[in-house]
Amino acid sequence: MGNCVWEQAAGLELFQGLPPMLLKELLNGAKWVEYPKKKNVFSAGESVRTVYVVLDGKVMLYNLTRHGNRKILFFLGRGKLLNHNICDTRPVSVFCETVCPAVLLEIPLERFQKYMNESMELTGRILREYERYIWRLSHQLKNTTGSLLIERKIAAKLWKLGRDFGVRSPQGIQIELELTMTVLADFVGAPRETVSRACQNLVRRGLLIYRNRRFLLPDPDGLAAFYKV
Repeated sequence: MGNCVWEQAAGLELFQGLPPMLLKELLNGAKWVEYPKKKNVFSAGESVRTVYVVLDGKVMLYNLTRHGNRKILFFLGRGKLLNHNICDTRPVSVFCETVCPAVLLEIPLERFQKYMNESMELTGRILREYERYIWRLSHQLKNTTGSLLIERKIAAKLWKLGRDFGVRSPQGIQIELELTMTVLADFVGAPRETVSRACQNLVRRGLLIYRNRRFLLPDPDGLAAFYKV
C-alpha cells in the first residue's frame, strides 16, 4: 500500500492510536477500491471474506422487509466499518450500496482476524464500533413502535444526518447526502407519500428546507427540541 493511502488509513478514527508497526502489518496487502454511485458492495446472503472501511464518500446499509421494501439501517461515511461478520463465517445479513462515488479500504478477512487475535487494542476498537451500531439500532427500534409521530421521527433522523454529514451554510446546516423522498422514506420506514406530507409540515414550521435533493436545517436546535417533545 502506498504511503499516501497508508497515511489516510492511519488518520481514520477506527485505527487512531494503534501502534504504527501493527497498522502497517495489518494494511500490508490491503487495497483501496473506487466505487461509482449506487454500486453494490455486498448483498445479504453472501459469504464476505473482506473487511471494508470507508476512506472517502458515503454508503448505506439496508435490509429488505418481508414485503420486499427497502429499510435503510445506516448511512456511513469516512472511517466507518461496514462489516458485521468479522468474528463469524456466516453470510452477511444486510445489503451495502454506495450513496455517492466512494473509496473503500479492503482488507482480507483472515488477515484482519489474525491481528485482532494478536492485538487487544484492535479488538477493542472493533468492539466499540459494534457498540455504536447496537446503540443506534436500539434507538431505531424505539422509534418504530408507532408511538412517535412521523414528523418527529423524520426530525430525529434528519438532525442526526445533519450531525454526521452536515456542512454549515449561511442558511443553516446542509446535509451532504443526495436524498430523495423515496430514500428518506426507506430510512424512516414509512410510505413515501406520508414522508412527503410530514416534510411539508416541517417546512411550514421553519425547521426544514428541501431543494435539489438536499435537506437544509435552518434551525438544528429547534429541530432537536421538536423531536424530543
